[in-house]
Amino acid sequence: MSQVLLSLLAALAVLFVLDIPKLIDEVPRVFVSRMMQRPVSGEIVLVTTDRQDGNIDSVAQRQAAAIAALDSMDPKLIVFEGRFPEDDPGIPALRSAIAKARTPVIVAWPATAGQITSRNTLDQPSAQGSLAVSRNAYLPVDGEAVDTNRTSLTGFVFDAEYYLQTGNGDVPILGTTLAGGSFTKTGAYPIDFRFSANSIPVFSLASVEKMVDREAIQGKRVFVGVPRSGNSTLISTPINKSMPSSVVGIIAAETLMSSSLLPIDWFIPFSAFGLLLLSVAFLPRRPRRISYIAMVLASLAAPIVAAYFDRLLPTGMVYTLLAIYGAVRLRSNWRDRVARIDGVSGLANFHALQEDFSKSKGRLIVARVEHFEEILASLEASLHRSFIQQIAQRLAVGSDTAVYTDTTGHFGWFDEMEHARSHITGLLALASAPLRVADRTLDFSCGFGILDIDVSKPRQAISATIVAAETALKRPSRMALVSEQGGFDTDWQLSLHSSLDHAIAHQHIYLLFQPQCLLESGHVVGAEALVRWKHPQRGEISPSDFIPFIEKAGRLKPLTAHTLRLAARSANVALNAGARISVNISATLLAEHDFVSLICDNIAAGGGRPQAITIEITETAKIEDFRTAARNLERLQEKGFHVSLDDFGTGEANLSLLVGLPCDEIKIDRSFVALAQHNERARIVIRALNDTARKAGMRLVAEGIETETEQDLLISLGCVIGQGFLYGRPMRISELLSMLDVRESCEPRKLTLY
Repeated sequence: MSQVLLSLLAALAVLFVLDIPKLIDEVPRVFVSRMMQRPVSGEIVLVTTDRQDGNIDSVAQRQAAAIAALDSMDPKLIVFEGRFPEDDPGIPALRSAIAKARTPVIVAWPATAGQITSRNTLDQPSAQGSLAVSRNAYLPVDGEAVDTNRTSLTGFVFDAEYYLQTGNGDVPILGTTLAGGSFTKTGAYPIDFRFSANSIPVFSLASVEKMVDREAIQGKRVFVGVPRSGNSTLISTPINKSMPSSVVGIIAAETLMSSSLLPIDWFIPFSAFGLLLLSVAFLPRRPRRISYIAMVLASLAAPIVAAYFDRLLPTGMVYTLLAIYGAVRLRSNWRDRVARIDGVSGLANFHALQEDFSKSKGRLIVARVEHFEEILASLEASLHRSFIQQIAQRLAVGSDTAVYTDTTGHFGWFDEMEHARSHITGLLALASAPLRVADRTLDFSCGFGILDIDVSKPRQAISATIVAAETALKRPSRMALVSEQGGFDTDWQLSLHSSLDHAIAHQHIYLLFQPQCLLESGHVVGAEALVRWKHPQRGEISPSDFIPFIEKAGRLKPLTAHTLRLAARSANVALNAGARISVNISATLLAEHDFVSLICDNIAAGGGRPQAITIEITETAKIEDFRTAARNLERLQEKGFHVSLDDFGTGEANLSLLVGLPCDEIKIDRSFVALAQHNERARIVIRALNDTARKAGMRLVAEGIETETEQDLLISLGCVIGQGFLYGRPMRISELLSMLDVRESCEPRKLTLY
């Protein structure tokens, strides 16, 4: 519905800003004009003044002869074209013929500014105030008209004015005069070019002078044109690109006399199709698509059907609405397709799995690849796609089912329960065989979770099966059923929303702190806050067991807010002792419009200061709007926060992020540190990163240091700060403060590394 309303507003904007709908309306008018030709009434007769006998008399002389001959044939009205020069020698004879005529005689003068160009709608007069009637002589006529035409932006004549506004008042247009009436209407009306120009009765000057067809002239309106060799004006119309202006005037008069092609207000079809679009938007997918096709066909046929009943139906706004709505739908569908695809592997993601869950056949199976993140970290980014696709191909072997994946090593598909167990047994043997990626051979193993019970909500079913897959990794059989948890893990997933709120309210979610120390002296210079959950029934829960599910459940913000408030309470004390507290923030939140307020408000609520907090960005691969993320981080830095880029050197945490995101610290991932033990290139990179960080005014932190050998290697590479089990496991804030007090009592100092 919102897409329809957006399209309606956009179409109205196009109408008032551009002329596109009016230009579109010209297409069906051209088609109707050419395909539905009809004869004229014959009440208007055209007399040509071309000579075939070699007579070289002037334009005015020929028109004088025509008026004199026609007057004796008792026509209803004589209108002649006043296109002759001021010095035409026949002007005295023309005056005399007009003065002697018993029939009313009207002259149609040309307009000095040429043709009228108007961008107004049919019910609005065009701006013609600067136009004037070009009178080349004074003539004793019974009335005057002006022979001018209204052209569209394409140069075609589709409409005509009733009157020309001049400084001396309104002068009727040629068509209005030939129609023989005094019209009270102003503005413009559509010319019905369905009237065939070839059906207009035409007589030559010679035949009129000989009175060959007196009965054909008697009682008719007669228009006397100028010779083709004279100053006749040719214009473009829907049926002819070089039609004389006089013929256009006759067709316009026929339109007024027959009241054909009455215009319908554009708002009527626009509103009708807009309401129809609104109603169709609520239909199921297949009927909706059929309705769209029917609407397009109806919009194409509508102006033709309306013309059959002598109505001019403007559908340009309808086509504009349908085109805009189609573009909006295509963009929406494209975004939906993109949202369903994993950007790295090109496979359908778990968002697509959730959407397809209700219409799937069989049971959901989720495979969890062991050490998935570590394997990706050891591969070049260009090889990630091949690695993930090979896993999917191996899991799908022996079936044609689609395999879905997420970014954390989970792969899902649907299989019949009877077939699932035997299929997984075969996969276990197949999965034990190594994968070949480029020139590397990688070990590969999986745990399989099977959803063997009914869970109505897709997200909860997927989460419960992921839990089973995680459990399967710890079993020798590498297989686990959701039902084997006794409903416990499933209930955990189903009640995650309320469980999180209860845990926050009752302080079941708390923080531990892992110290960051100077490599050479062991002095504590900071600490990373690590979230933990002590569940009343489940006991201690590892972050890897609940954070992914909280994120999938859309509950990451409440958890982040609680973590910030807890960290703020300890950060001030730690800063006084010379250490900052780092708080992990998922990159999925960076581009949120309220991200800065989320950080600042909760740090303030916990009594903390920005100068005591380092915002540590994790899962950088999930940054969707890079520009907004960078701007939000800059705002945090302006307020005094420091920014750290976590897991640098692995996955998507690469140099482009280092350059594009404002940060004060980069942290080398544990897997990269371990790689440096036996890889010279890794050591070169670490040394270069350390130099780069120092020159850029940042600090480098090496994570996961567990042995003195690793510490000594990093010191030799120029690293200054490290974090890992060698310096302390995650501890309570009181233990961290004790470490700070001990260090400070030995050697008081101020932190100058930032």
